[in-house]
Amino acid sequence: MAEANNRSTKSPQHKLLISSSQKNASIVSTIKKFLLNLHIEQQSTIENFIIIWLDPSINIHSDEYNSFKNHFQKLVHLILLFNDSNQCIDFISDIKNEKIFLIISGLLGRKLVPIINNLCQIDSIYVYCDNKVRHEKWADQEKKIKGVFQNIEPIYDAIRRDIRQCEDDLISFNILSSTFNTNKNLNQSDQLFIYIQLFKEILIELDYKSNTKIDFINFCYSKYQNNKYQLDIIKEFQNDYNQSSSIWWCTRECFIYSILNKAFRIQDMNMLIKMSFFIRDIHLEIIRLHSKLNQKNPLIVYRGQGVSEEEFNKILDNQNGFLSFNNFLLTTTNKDLSKFYARSARDNHQLIGVLFQMEIDRTKSLFTSLDKISYYGESENEIFFAINTIFRIHTIDQIENGLWQIQLKLTNNENEQLKYLKILLQKEIENKNQPEQLNILMTKLQMFHEPTPIEKTQSTKMKFEPSIEENIYHEQTMKTDQSTTNDKIEQTVKENFCQEQPQETSESVANDQTESEHSPVVIDVIVEQSVNSLKSTPDV
Repeated sequence: MAEANNRSTKSPQHKLLISSSQKNASIVSTIKKFLLNLHIEQQSTIENFIIIWLDPSINIHSDEYNSFKNHFQKLVHLILLFNDSNQCIDFISDIKNEKIFLIISGLLGRKLVPIINNLCQIDSIYVYCDNKVRHEKWADQEKKIKGVFQNIEPIYDAIRRDIRQCEDDLISFNILSSTFNTNKNLNQSDQLFIYIQLFKEILIELDYKSNTKIDFINFCYSKYQNNKYQLDIIKEFQNDYNQSSSIWWCTRECFIYSILNKAFRIQDMNMLIKMSFFIRDIHLEIIRLHSKLNQKNPLIVYRGQGVSEEEFNKILDNQNGFLSFNNFLLTTTNKDLSKFYARSARDNHQLIGVLFQMEIDRTKSLFTSLDKISYYGESENEIFFAINTIFRIHTIDQIENGLWQIQLKLTNNENEQLKYLKILLQKEIENKNQPEQLNILMTKLQMFHEPTPIEKTQSTKMKFEPSIEENIYHEQTMKTDQSTTNDKIEQTVKENFCQEQPQETSESVANDQTESEHSPVVIDVIVEQSVNSLKSTPDV
C-alpha cells in the first residue's frame, strides 16, 4: 500500500517531466527543420546539386568537417551534415529539383542504403569508413554506390567526375511532333515547344538594362556567402568579364556555369531573365565566330548522355518530329569519346544511354568551334550550338544493350511547318514590348508545368525504422502534435534570426567570411537560443 502511495505521489511529477521532455524534443525538432528549410531556401535553388554527409559520429565543429566543407564547396556550394538518419531521409524526400551526392559511414550505410537506394533524388552514394574490405562486400551489391573509401580526397575526385557526368545527363529537351496540325488545336507538348522557342528568341534579343550585370553579380555575392572559392571567382568575373569572354566563362565549371545549367534545366524564367546579359552575349559571340568558320561541307558531330525512360519514350513516339535542347549544346566530332559518355550514363539504372549523331550545315544554324576559346584551351574538337537550334529526329537504332543511337538533322526557322506555327503563336504577343512579351510567355509556360518524377513521389515519405537506429547508434526521435507551439517557434525564429539586414555592396559581401547564414554547422546553437527565448514566453 505504501509502495502504491509512493508511486502515486511521484506519478504527477513523473508525468510532468515526460511531458516537458516531449515538448522540448518537439520544439528542438521543429526549430531544426525550420532553420534547415530556411537555409535550403536561401541557397540551394541556384545549383543542380547538394552534397550530404550522413554520419552520427561526426562533430560539426571539428577541423575535419570545416576542412571538408571548404574543400568540397569548390564542387558544390551547399554542403549539409546530418547526424540523424530520419531527418536526413525526410530532407531528401522533400527535394524537388536537386540531385544528391551522399557520403555515408560504413556501418550506417549497410542498414540504410537498401532503404534509400530507390530515392530518385539521390544520384550517387560514397561509403566512408575505416574497414574498406569489410564494407566492399555489401556495397558492391548496391547500384548507386560509387565506391568504398578510407580517405576523403578520393571521394572528392569521384564526386567531381560524377558531377560532370550528371550535369551532362540533366540537359533536357523539348519535342514537337511531326503530325501537328496548324489548323487544329495543338496539344500541350507542341504548344510548350513553340512557347519555349519564342522565349529563347526574345531572350537572345532582349535589350537588357545597363545595371543587369551588376544586379546579377550582387545576387551571386549574396548567394555564395561563406564560400571563399566561389567569391574569388565572382570577383574575377566582376573585374574581367566582357562579351568576347562569354563562351570562355560558359565553359568554366564555376558559379555561373552551375546557375545557368540549373535555370535552363528547370526552366526558371526569372533566373534566365536575370542572366539575360550573359545569354545574349554568348549568342552574339557565336554569331561572330560562326561568320569566320571555314567549314563548307556538312559536318557530323556527336553527344553522349543519359536520358530518362520518359524522355526516351517521347523521342521514340515522335520520330521525324523536331527536337530542341534546353541549353547551349556542347558536342564533339569524336564519336568514341561521346560513346564513352553514353556508356557511362547507362551505368545509372535510372537512365538510358543515348548517342546523338548530328549532321550539321553551317548555312542552316548557328554554331562555332571551341578551339582556343574554351576555358580548357585546346578543346576535343568541340562544337557549340546556339540555344535556339532545332533538330529533326531522323533515325533511332539500338547499338548495344541499353545504348541507343539517335540521328538528328539540323533544320532552321525557314522550315515551313515551324515558320507557320511560329507566326500563328506570335499573334498572341504581337504589338507588345519585350517585357510584356516575356510576361505573357511566362504566364503561358507556367500552365504547362508537369510534376517531375520526384514531385510525383513526394506524397510517399520514407522513414528509417527507429529499431534499426537503436541497434546502431541508440537514436530516438520523439514527435508530437503541437501546432500552437510550432507557430510560436516559427514566430520566435523569424523575430530573432530572419530580420532584414542592411543592404551591402558587392565588395563588403565578398569580404565578409563570417557564418552569416544559418548553415547546419550553427543550427544547434540557434536551436538552443530559440528554446531559451521560448522559455521566457508564456503559453497561450
